Amino acid sequence: MRTIKKILIAEDELLFVKVMRLEFEKQGYQIESVVDAQIAYEKALDFEPDLILLDVRLKNDSSGIDAARKIRHAGIETPIIFTTGNSFKSTNEQIMDLSNTHILIKPIDFNQLFEIISKF
Repeated sequence: MRTIKKILIAEDELLFVKVMRLEFEKQGYQIESVVDAQIAYEKALDFEPDLILLDVRLKNDSSGIDAARKIRHAGIETPIIFTTGNSFKSTNEQIMDLSNTHILIKPIDFNQLFEIISKF
């Protein structure tokens, strides 16, 4: 089990980011947030998070799934929790093809989220 201290949030809904940041900072986590896939990839390399929360759809018509593929291709096996407003089978299949991932459907239940995080 690894200790989660740093979390990267890739999400383009700014209110959602603000709420998540407040919840995580109350728990003592260090947070960085970004709004598109390319920046998420770059920040994953630079920030070296212990966990990545990654929305499936990001700003500039970018894809969180594509960002995750790039992150994995770079050799980063940091756990990724995808957040999405839909539960389409095709989306779920693409996510499940990636290693060390989980899916949470919005709206996020913080108790469920913290339970998942505690298992890392």
